[in-house]
Amino acid sequence: MMFRLTLSLLTLISVSAQALDRGETISIPMTEQGLLWDKQILLEATLYKPAGDGPFPLVIFNHGSTGPGIIANTLTINPWGFGTYLNKHNIALLIPMRRGRGASQGSYKESYNCSVNSVESGINYASQSLDATMQYLQQQTWLDQENIVISGHSRGGLLSVVYAAKHPQWFKSVVNFSGGWMGDQCQINTPLASNQGLFSKAAKNNPLPHLFMYGRNDPYYSDSEIESYAQAFEDAGGQLDFQFYSLGSSANGHALFYEYSDFWLEGFKQYMQQLNLM
Repeated sequence: MMFRLTLSLLTLISVSAQALDRGETISIPMTEQGLLWDKQILLEATLYKPAGDGPFPLVIFNHGSTGPGIIANTLTINPWGFGTYLNKHNIALLIPMRRGRGASQGSYKESYNCSVNSVESGINYASQSLDATMQYLQQQTWLDQENIVISGHSRGGLLSVVYAAKHPQWFKSVVNFSGGWMGDQCQINTPLASNQGLFSKAAKNNPLPHLFMYGRNDPYYSDSEIESYAQAFEDAGGQLDFQFYSLGSSANGHALFYEYSDFWLEGFKQYMQQLNLM
């Protein structure tokens, strides 16, 4: 989902909308494997990089889904206040658009079917865009390869957790904002394909520290379900800092990242300081 960016973050970083840096649009090459031949496509990404040669730590921010027709596929997700904030702390931010989203080429095939096969194929399909992103990043001399934090919102949050579990050698930590693949209304019979099951599986033998940030009154996941995500992750051996915010009775908890930075920004800063990144 996509929401307006909270004014509190803009106030904190003391930047006017008129003067705000909207980042640099870059293209990331990707090879799509077909039955008969491979196809070369380009993914769109927005990069916020501090001035200088680096090397700089990096936060990757993975966007959420379109919802069932709620957000246009062509919309480029650009949390510019977050980019400006990180740059002030000498940290780069990259927001890659997965296939078929924004100006990225290819098809958007992250379906909303509740079947186990749909969930697994959707995550695998999304992960292929991240594979291309990581191949691109590994060639960048401005990047401190030892200090990459992977993060994301909604589907991008869960994707970050699952992807980092498969490639822990590439990342320093994981930050999950309101992460989940399907909402509570989606009854998945196989526990490993549920949000709780996916988090539990990702925690096993995982050496990375994780920060989970959620807001109460999320229209997609109940408070008890969110708490079960954190519990399952910890029970499976994951290293977790779980922060669960009460935003107000009329607040949309799923909008935590975009609309309520005054709740989570200090906790995020303290977490980054523990990683010696701020």
